[in-house]
Amino acid sequence: MLATHRRPRSGALAIAVALAVVADAALADVESFFADLPIVASASRLPQRLSEAPAAVTVMDRELIRASGMRTVADLLRLVPGFQVTSANQSPAVVTYHGLSGGMVNEELTPRVQVLIDGRSQYSPLYKSGVEWNLLPVALEDIERIEVIRGPNTVAYGSNAFLGVINIITTDTSLTKGWLVSANQGNNGIEDEMLRWGGKAGDADLHLTMQRSADHGFQRAFYNKWTDPHDDRRSTQVALRADQRLSNNDELQLTLAHVANVSQFGRPDRPATDPFRDLQQDTSAFGAQWRRSFSANDELKLRYAYTQDWAAGPYVLDGSFPLNTNPPTAPKIPVTYVYDPGGKSTIHELEFERIQSPTEQTRLMFGGAAKMVAMVSPGQFSTNEWQHRNNYRVFGNLEYRPEMAWLFNLGASVEHDSLSGWMFDPRASASYHLNSEHTVRLGLSRAHRTPSFYEALGRVEVKNAGTSTPFNLTYFAQGVQPEVINSAEISYFGEFKALKASVDLRAFYERIPNRIQVVPLALPASNPDDADSTYERTLWYLNAAYPYGRADGAINLERVRTRGVEYQLRWQPLAGTRLLYNGALISIDAELTDSSTIADTVNPNIPKIAAQTKSSAPTHAESVMLIQQLPQEWQMSLMYFHNGTMRWRRNSDPIAPSYRVDWRLAKAFKLGTSQVEVAYTVQMANGAQEGRIGGLRYADRLQWLSLAVKY
Repeated sequence: MLATHRRPRSGALAIAVALAVVADAALADVESFFADLPIVASASRLPQRLSEAPAAVTVMDRELIRASGMRTVADLLRLVPGFQVTSANQSPAVVTYHGLSGGMVNEELTPRVQVLIDGRSQYSPLYKSGVEWNLLPVALEDIERIEVIRGPNTVAYGSNAFLGVINIITTDTSLTKGWLVSANQGNNGIEDEMLRWGGKAGDADLHLTMQRSADHGFQRAFYNKWTDPHDDRRSTQVALRADQRLSNNDELQLTLAHVANVSQFGRPDRPATDPFRDLQQDTSAFGAQWRRSFSANDELKLRYAYTQDWAAGPYVLDGSFPLNTNPPTAPKIPVTYVYDPGGKSTIHELEFERIQSPTEQTRLMFGGAAKMVAMVSPGQFSTNEWQHRNNYRVFGNLEYRPEMAWLFNLGASVEHDSLSGWMFDPRASASYHLNSEHTVRLGLSRAHRTPSFYEALGRVEVKNAGTSTPFNLTYFAQGVQPEVINSAEISYFGEFKALKASVDLRAFYERIPNRIQVVPLALPASNPDDADSTYERTLWYLNAAYPYGRADGAINLERVRTRGVEYQLRWQPLAGTRLLYNGALISIDAELTDSSTIADTVNPNIPKIAAQTKSSAPTHAESVMLIQQLPQEWQMSLMYFHNGTMRWRRNSDPIAPSYRVDWRLAKAFKLGTSQVEVAYTVQMANGAQEGRIGGLRYADRLQWLSLAVKY
């Protein structure tokens, strides 16, 4: 049996510690990461010191991103307390914060954490209101920093900023002059190339980035025997950003991006029900933002964004329906079923934001947004008709400082969605500065998540190829309400300037009274599953009759309570040494509010729904990162990640405790007028890691050489 999890050898850690201890203290000074607290704008949309934001924020700057050696934004989130990320493969990464994801297919695309790039949401209606990480239209080399808000923030960013927000901020074009060429070449098919040019077009600063990425995903899979997982992925990306100063007070920013991705799917042991196939996807996005500065404390922003997503990958399922039924005498209907997971979606979004300072003691942010969404997907709705929804909201935040020691933030959002109705979300926080280095904050907030198109309107019919009459419904939406979360937290932020260290502690309690789950539901008389109802009425293991058949559907089924503690330590003991230590202790309780609505009485099908929720996040997780500058422009990075036992999916085995070690060694030098960096990166140096389904697919050691030339 494959040894999937091994603790890192103590020798590797000893070497890293020794390097840090003996590092030359006379190295040339580098900009101190801890000397000044960063200014963040994501928590309230008001520029604030990290110690004064109304929510806990983790900041990953450009130097940390480069030193990590990560190839994707999703992988970087392993360095944020409370986040878990699946191993990279052809499927989009599952990124969770405090769990609550992956229970069913509709939850595998990060639907509860808002993801933004320069203010534009990456949620896609085509991907069930989740984030398709394989289509994220940004190169790591173009990122200035990533601000991660750890906690609900519907007040600032609307529906789906349910558990947190990931705000990706790209580099100003005035700082990207010239050419940048980089490439990765490694095992498991790793081939990445990136080319960026920065310059001027008239008075506008701009940069153009082109990127190609490819790899083979998981290295091995067990389908009755060890085999190739058929897991290749390749993508291409083009992104343009232009910044134009229109006057002393006005700025215009334009962005344009296109990403195309092809991923392999299929299982060799199930050619009839899961055949080998390719899924083709692309996304195109345009954004425009006008910013006027009236004074140092008064500005206006107007932003428009358009996004179009497309996917196609039809394939044929051969066999009988229902599949794998008992007893053997149960009726089975032969079927040749064409399924297409693709479709198309469009989003138009218009938003304005105003920041003012009415008095010396207050600052005010307020704004409004309108969003028009349309989608077509035969696989999700069994029709070629377009689905539509409109969303409008107003929002604001008031910062009030009655005296130097106290700071209050009061915010609220009112939102109307054409599918979900009205929603009101408030937030309040109070920060008390014990002195210039130590702050305590108390925060209360409420947020919501509107159901996706699929959850609210989905209809999936099974039809024999060449026929128009369905003989079975596998999904049928019957009405669902927005999820609600109530959150309370108390946190401490300390900056120990003499030690060049900072500490961030956060204790939280979150309650969701109506979490959405997808479960079998009895079909109503108005939508009978006529052809298959005889079978479903006589299922041998059911104690109740379903005269009109049954189908999966989304309902507000679960009451969830999450409590825990998160902690961050950042320390710069020497001029060339940075140490980061993150961790989270999480406990999740869950119970079904009305299990009688589930059209399934066989055990343990019902109890395992809440059981999966309880184990959807590890009780303990931690990460450590050491960045060490060495003589002669060498740099070493070492990362260690540990997750306790957790379960990604309802119907799969739990993932055993995992221990992962990554390291990177880089050398920078000048070649004429060019700046060059050569690096060697190793991920999973200590052994293989399980995928989201325990014991089935494995990611193993990855290693590659990198070359970057800037001129």
